Amino acid sequence: MTDQSKRALSQQQTHDALAKAGAELIAKNGFAGASVRDIAKRAGYTQGAFYSNFKSKEDLVFAVLRSQFQYAYVTIEEFSKDTTKPVTQMVMQAAQWLDEICGSNENTQLETEISLHALRDPVFAKTYYALLDDHAAKMAQIVQAATDARQLRLRAPVSLVAMGMISMARGLKLMAPHYDPQFVRQTLAVFLESVIQPASDDAGHKAE
Repeated sequence: MTDQSKRALSQQQTHDALAKAGAELIAKNGFAGASVRDIAKRAGYTQGAFYSNFKSKEDLVFAVLRSQFQYAYVTIEEFSKDTTKPVTQMVMQAAQWLDEICGSNENTQLETEISLHALRDPVFAKTYYALLDDHAAKMAQIVQAATDARQLRLRAPVSLVAMGMISMARGLKLMAPHYDPQFVRQTLAVFLESVIQPASDDAGHKAE
C-alpha cells in the first residue's frame, strides 16, 4: 500500500469513526445535546479532526443519512434482481428488508431526533427534506424496476408507493418496542400486497 493510499484509508477511518460517534450521541442526547467536543472525544479525536471532516453537526448528519440511504439502495437491488421467487415471497422479503433497513432502536431514535431538529430549524429542514425527496425518488425507481421485471403492476403511482413504504417502516419502528417484530413485518407485507397487482390480473380486467 502506498503512502497516499494509507493516508486516504486513515482519513476514511477518521471520518467513519466521527460519523458513528455523532450518530450515537445524537440518538442518545438529541441534536442540541450532542456537542462537537463530545462527538470528537467519543470517537477518540480532536475537534480539529472533526472540522477537517465535517463543516458542522448538520454536515455530519447529512453524511450519515446519505450513507444509510446508499446502503438501502444496494441491499434492495441485490434481492430484487431475483425474479424467480413467487410474488408472495418477494413481498415478505421486501417487508423484512424494510424492517431491517430501519435499523436498531438507536437508529430509530436518531431518525426521530433528526426529524425533530428539522421541525425546529428551517435552514436544516431545507436540506433535510431535499435529501428525503431524493431518497423517495430513488426508491421509486428501484420499486418500478422490480415490478417491471416481474411483469407486475402497481395500484397507485410508484412515487406514492415508495413514500408509503418509507413512511410506514419509519412509523412502525417507533412502535416496534411495544410489538413483536413479526407483527411489524406482517403489517408492512399487508401494505405491499395491497398495492401490487399482477399484470395478468390487469389484462383480465381489461378484457372484461
